[in-house]
Amino acid sequence: MTEPEMNLEWWRSTLVGSAGLVVVSSAAFYALSHLHEDTAGNTIGTWATIGLTVWMISQIWIYATRIKSPHHQLLLMGVSFIQVVPFLFAAVFGSFGYYDLCVVGAENAADVLYFSYVTFTTVGFGDLHPTGICRGIAVAEAVTGYILLGLFVSAAVGIYSHRAERRFNRN
Repeated sequence: MTEPEMNLEWWRSTLVGSAGLVVVSSAAFYALSHLHEDTAGNTIGTWATIGLTVWMISQIWIYATRIKSPHHQLLLMGVSFIQVVPFLFAAVFGSFGYYDLCVVGAENAADVLYFSYVTFTTVGFGDLHPTGICRGIAVAEAVTGYILLGLFVSAAVGIYSHRAERRFNRN
């Protein structure tokens, strides 16, 4: 590794940003997937969907314009891939409520989180399935999973290619 890659100061803002993403997505998931059935529903779900859309657009803008280092992009995309995006989509699914209002068969927060991961990774076991507007949200989550995985692999290949090129040029 080169000197900047080993410097904690170089990584500090990215590590803080990653931790912030984890905290915010966990809090959103907890708050929205544990709403009382009288509160959850189409209104809260629609606002949660709008919030998720704004968040996704802002993250794309930040990754594309503000994060210049492929190392930092890789870390942030890894955190997003593993935890942030599935938790935020699960928060949206949970905000619509249970009793087959959004995800048929989901009875609690753990069920919508499981459904979110299965959808995000495009595994699609079929034991739970979306209904109504949540069908469109599930499609958006699956597409997000494809795109994020592609970006993650692209960043990893970019780092590897750059390192291999530097080694080749030294010899």
